[in-house]
Amino acid sequence: MSAPAPKPGFFSRRKVRLVIARVLVVLGIVLAVISILTARWGLLVAAIITVGIGAAFGPARIRR
Repeated sequence: MSAPAPKPGFFSRRKVRLVIARVLVVLGIVLAVISILTARWGLLVAAIITVGIGAAFGPARIRR
């Protein structure tokens, strides 16, 4: 007898990851625009990292 397959976690659901990815990318773009307008280059680095994390959360990264 084998145990039943565990249910996927909350963050492994496709819709949840897609929403998180979109929010992170939009937040990164807003940060980038603010940083360019105010010439704060550290904030631009944070924006680039935020967009990269958002891209990593995208639906293409989900593997089953």
